[in-house]
Order: sequence, then C-alpha cells, then structure tokens
Amino acid sequence: MTRGVGTPGIWCERVVYRSLDADVVASWASLAVGSPAQAARAIGADARRTAGGLTGRARRRVANGLEGGGRVGAIAALHRGEPCGLALNCGGVWVEWSARPVLFLPVVSRTGPRCPKVTEGAVGFSGVVVKTPD
Repeated sequence: MTRGVGTPGIWCERVVYRSLDADVVASWASLAVGSPAQAARAIGADARRTAGGLTGRARRRVANGLEGGGRVGAIAALHRGEPCGLALNCGGVWVEWSARPVLFLPVVSRTGPRCPKVTEGAVGFSGVVVKTPD
C-alpha cells in the first residue's frame, strides 16, 4: 500500500519515567508498524509484559486499563489520521505509549554501509522497560 513516494505506516513510542512525576526518563523505545491494528496489538502486548512484574491489585488495575473500548478507539483514531496513546502507573513507574500515523519515505541515495533489513515477522518494542540507576 504505497501512496506517492512514501508508504503509510504507524510510528509507536514507549517512554518510561523513573517516577510518577514523569520528570526523569528511564528508557525510550520505538517501533514502526504497517497498520493501526498492529500498533494497538504491539502496545497492548508491551503493556501486559510491563505489568507482568506487578502483583495483585496493581496488576489487575493495569489489565483493566487495557481492556474494553480503548483498543478499538485507538485503532479508529489511527485510521482517521489521529495520534493515540496509553499511560499507566506500573508500580510507581510512569509508562507512556504513543502511536501516530506517518508516511515512511524511501532512502533514494545513500553512502556508506547498508543497514540489515528488518524481517516482516519482527514485532514488539526493543530495549529494557526500566534501566537500573547508574
């Protein structure tokens, strides 16, 4: 599905802050996907993995935040060309996910070594969710 010189897609980001004040970034990760449904799936899966270390009530609160019409609303917003996001308190750490429609432009001319291709099956955010303090 190509439009003009670029290919439509979705750019997703995850920002983890060290505290609920969201004043110090602990980690950042990004992911490029081809459709709104893939973006919602990747963000939901990453949020569930993030909440996996929580116990009891905190874990249920995160799970409840991921259920319901939020996913459908996010997919609809992305189809309309609007950004969407999710923010969760995960055991005293503030985590924000965002997704926005973009147009990926091809690289026409390049110098230097070529980057390895990402396989079609690659899914999910890379990197750690929370880095340990230095």
